[in-house]
Amino acid sequence: MRNSGATVRISARAIIAALAVFLLAGVRTARAQSAAGSVSSASGQVQIERAGATLAAIPGTPVNQGDKIVSGADGQAVIILTDESELTLRPSTTIALDQYTTGGATPTRVALDSGTLRSVVNGSPEAPNNYQVHTPNAIVTARGTDFYTAYTESSPQLGKLPGISHYTEVAVIDGTVNLAQAAAPDSGVDIGAGTSGTVAGDKPPWHHRRTYPTPEPTPTRHHYPTPRPTPTRHHHPTPRPTPTRHRYPTPEPTRGRYPDPMPEPTR
Repeated sequence: MRNSGATVRISARAIIAALAVFLLAGVRTARAQSAAGSVSSASGQVQIERAGATLAAIPGTPVNQGDKIVSGADGQAVIILTDESELTLRPSTTIALDQYTTGGATPTRVALDSGTLRSVVNGSPEAPNNYQVHTPNAIVTARGTDFYTAYTESSPQLGKLPGISHYTEVAVIDGTVNLAQAAAPDSGVDIGAGTSGTVAGDKPPWHHRRTYPTPEPTPTRHHYPTPRPTPTRHHHPTPRPTPTRHRYPTPEPTRGRYPDPMPEPTR
């Protein structure tokens, strides 16, 4: 009986150890599955909020599924996902990597709460839509595309419409995206390269024929500096008027060869 008890205790310990190894492996697998990419570059104030903790976003910092990335007023960051897609946060931008996948029918989903996000999505035209940006009032769906998404309080295209306080703007650099109202994801419009679209409040999307954001004019630069105007210079200075000079002195009144005779005294 003693040997049987010892055998039972050893078996229980073996089972517990096996379960611990299995659970640890499961945790590591879950962590590996949640890893989505890393910070490629960052400047200014950029932070990652993860499971109640706040981390400084510096180059090399891992980015996991479920992370929220926040850039301050002077902050910018570039995140490279494991599928080589690239996310660029402009200043005063907040995003959350809600869902990350590298294949199949389920797309990667990024939530844009505020600011401006550039998405360079790695994909091919033949592949299914593999990437979405969700704002509070719109859904942008894309694949193999380069585009900007902005969630702001006014529209560069429409201005500030009466009674509307929030807008989603999309500008496509390359490829095509579908822009839809959040409440009607199947009723979107396609936005092609070089054009833009807006969802104002709960209104249907508008498709514009001009690019947003409007690029700032680039100052013209000459290959050579523009020469300053050269002051006019005469080859010879303008001569001042020369006082008239005779070659010979003006002759005094003519006198005889001999002196005039003195008058004789009067007698």
